Amino acid sequence: MLKPPNMKFLDIVKISQKNLFRSKLRTLLTIGAVFIGALTLSLTNGLGNGVKAYVNEQLGNLGVENTLMVRVKQTQENPVSSDVNEYNPDREVGTFNIALLNTDDLARIGDFEGVQEVIPDRMPQLDYMTAGDKKFEVAANQNLEGLNITMTAGELVREDFPNGITIPQKYVEPLGYDSPEDVIGESLTLGYKDAQRVSQVTEVTVVGVQEQSLLGNSNIVISQSLAKLIVDNQTEGVPALEGKYMNAVVKYDPTYTEDEVADLKQRFEDAGYGAQTIQDQIGMVSKVIDTILIVLNVFGIITLIAAAFGIVNTQLMSVNERTSEIGLMKALGASRRNIFSIFSIEAASIGFWGAVSGVFVSIIVGKIVSDAASKNFLKDFIGFQLLAFPIVPTLIVILGIMLLSFAAGALPSLKASRLDPIKALRYE
Repeated sequence: MLKPPNMKFLDIVKISQKNLFRSKLRTLLTIGAVFIGALTLSLTNGLGNGVKAYVNEQLGNLGVENTLMVRVKQTQENPVSSDVNEYNPDREVGTFNIALLNTDDLARIGDFEGVQEVIPDRMPQLDYMTAGDKKFEVAANQNLEGLNITMTAGELVREDFPNGITIPQKYVEPLGYDSPEDVIGESLTLGYKDAQRVSQVTEVTVVGVQEQSLLGNSNIVISQSLAKLIVDNQTEGVPALEGKYMNAVVKYDPTYTEDEVADLKQRFEDAGYGAQTIQDQIGMVSKVIDTILIVLNVFGIITLIAAAFGIVNTQLMSVNERTSEIGLMKALGASRRNIFSIFSIEAASIGFWGAVSGVFVSIIVGKIVSDAASKNFLKDFIGFQLLAFPIVPTLIVILGIMLLSFAAGALPSLKASRLDPIKALRYE
């Protein structure tokens, strides 16, 4: 503690680090509390960074520009809603009272300024897919022009080859093939029931195998013409289903700005329709992830707040134990600023060592967990790192904890800097 007055910053840091471990057990316990909070906060942020990086990568690869998914606004009475809606006899509804689009709606949507094309979103109901031996349950989506699906082998469906399909990678081995490349060009059979509940089959050819992702790619993809053929067979002669669609794919002017797209959405809204881009729909995943992470981060923050009180207690005890030394330093000419800096840097150092150790351990744990996950339940999601620790967010966690520790040490540091040197020298 005996240093000349007007100490340099480096001298202050050296003194604070030396004094930090005068009471090793007390300091280590306080650092341990910070460590637990930092570990929790770092792991939850690592999980968020890993998942969001993968989601953003998938969103960036989606393609399908200048496209909206449009559907009728769901206005049926909801038991948990306080709204009362007037009955509309012209409103088409399907299963569970879900409002449906009809051919008149499609024509009306096509008349909106800026709309270039309207494609009914047909959703064929398939029973199975087979290569001849075993039948497997399957669901199908119709292909959207411009949609980018990452392929393990082959290519995406083309409209000039209406009987081509792409299948998820998970079906390759069950269908009896050794690799995705082996199934390209092979014929499969799709089974479904028509409007009279009579079983029908259609032969298709595999043109591609889709890479698995969190955002989908779990259904087979078929051409729009094949989807129309199957849906027409399944709805023909059934008034409640024929010419009815849950969604429509709307292509709008590609030169539209974000404001013009927002205006188009609002015009649809005013006309009784809901409109979202595919990125809007899938972007909701990020909102759910963020909500979950906020809840998890709360536990880490609570731990850090508890640790902050520990820092206050540790530093107050340190001030009391070193009162005579503080008086001696002041008697030798040390300024209040010097004294405050020594104790506040000690407090920040507790946060630093707790944060660094917590982040370091979280990175090791994250690496182990990510490797284990990629070999087990995430093995089909190529490129998905469950926990990621980018440099900038990691540094923000460390600096944030240091600032919290510095703030926690401000009161004891202020107390130390205000000690009267004469009274301090007499303190025993």
